Order: sequence, then C-alpha cells, then structure tokens
Amino acid sequence: MLPVFVFTGFLGSGKTTTLLNCAREHFSNRRTAVIVNELGEVGVDGKLLKNAYSEVLELPEGCICCTLHAEFERAIGEIREKYDPEVLLVETSGGAVPFPVVISLQSLGFSVEAVICLIDSKNFDRYREDSTARYQIGGSNVLVLNKSDLVSEERLVELEREALDIWNLYRPVNAFTGEPYYTKVKVYKTSYGRLPSEVFEGSYTLPELRGLVEHPSHGFKHRVANLLTPVDYEELVQRLRSLPEKVIRAKGIVRLKNHPYPVIINYSFGHIDSPIEIKDYDGPSFLVLIESL
Repeated sequence: MLPVFVFTGFLGSGKTTTLLNCAREHFSNRRTAVIVNELGEVGVDGKLLKNAYSEVLELPEGCICCTLHAEFERAIGEIREKYDPEVLLVETSGGAVPFPVVISLQSLGFSVEAVICLIDSKNFDRYREDSTARYQIGGSNVLVLNKSDLVSEERLVELEREALDIWNLYRPVNAFTGEPYYTKVKVYKTSYGRLPSEVFEGSYTLPELRGLVEHPSHGFKHRVANLLTPVDYEELVQRLRSLPEKVIRAKGIVRLKNHPYPVIINYSFGHIDSPIEIKDYDGPSFLVLIESL
C-alpha cells in the first residue's frame, strides 16, 4: 500500500509549483517519487523537478490518463522497483481529467490519499466554462483556490461557491448505483501553491500502519480506535460516511464478517477505497482517525 496524491487543474493553475512545495515542505524526510506530465512548455517544469529530486520520471508528449496510459502503468512499476518510495506525487496534464488516473492507481493497489485540484483564482473566469476544467473540479476531493492574494476576499467567497456548485454537478458517479464517487470535498485558499500539513497527514505505508497499533500516536490530530470483533462492511462504510467534518482521514487494518482475511481500509476526504486484502497480518483490528485542527 503506497500512498499517492494526485494533482490536477487547468493549464497555468499552479500544479507544478504546488507539487514542488508539497514535496519540499511535507515530504522532505521521506522517499518521494514524482511523476509529471510533459506537455508543451510543461517540459521546462519537468527539468526543474529533475534537478530538485532524483526520483522523477517525465512522461513525454501527451496525457498520462489516455494516450500514455500504458506507459504510465509501466512507469509506476519502474518507480516501485528502482526507488522503493514511501509516497508518490502525480501531476496530470492541464488538459486531462483525473478520474481515469485515480482508477488506474487504485487498480494497481495504491492508496489514493487525495485528488487535489488547483484553481487559478485570478483567471478562473477565463476557463470556468471549459468542460475539462469542470470535470477536473468534479473529479477531486480537495479544491485549492490558488493565487488567492491576487483577488479580493469578496471574490474568494464567490469563487468557493462557484467551485462547489461545479463540484456538485460534475462529480463522477457509480454507473450501477448512481451514487457520487465523492461524498465530501475540502476547500483551501492559498498563494504560491502552499498547502497546510493536514492535507498530507496520515499518508502511511503498510509497515507504518502496522507500527501504529504497537506504538500509537498520541498527538492531538490522531486517535486510534481498536475493533475487538469482526465488523460488517456495509455498516463500517456507513459509519465512515457519518464521521464529523473534522475527520479528514481514517485508515487501518480491519477484520470483516464472513471474510477470510483482514483488509486495509482507507477513507480520505469523504471517499472510501475498495478494501485490499492482507494475508500475512495477525494483529488486532484498528482504525486511525486523523482530524484537522
């Protein structure tokens, strides 16, 4: 279970700057692999990333979620084999939607911690009607009003309302049930692509997650809930969906009723990943709840 953060947003919204800042400010003590999509002038950013970090793979010419889908999956395997990273940051093309990337990552067994959409507060009016931009917003569970220093407070309030309206209309839905893929969204306002640490709290690898039950964190942002008996999966899903807004993540190793093996549960900003079996775990069931301030 490798945690991954996906960065999306329209051209010029500040994805690469934000990704770089996050890598430096929040993951400097972890092996961090970065995948950037090189499309036109974004290639310059790719060179900057290569100078800053050795674990970088540039994907040339195109969109990682469609024309380079096969190469993207090959790149993921190469990164795992060569670098054994503890966290992965993926930047999509400004002309691509994030949802196919998310599905691909989840099918490969990654823990998608957040899909972060950068919104250009200064220039949003220029592209707000673009269908790709709207699906980028709808396909994310973290919205970032970037370049907030360039607009008034009143405009920021309007932007948040507009972005949430678009999110509600363009969320992907389950084709069989009609239920939205994301049930909650978190909005941040920032300048120069700097995000608070709470966005990245709880991005544990499987060994770290196992270690928490033996050496639980007693910090004010974390709570460990021990589950003494196997639980019904549907009941667990309902409980996770009813968590307070301040709980931005919940993850752990849980034994389910009528299921032979424990599973990894990952809840992030209102979304629950499909459970992943782990056959070599014999410890207790638990969930770690990560709360915002």
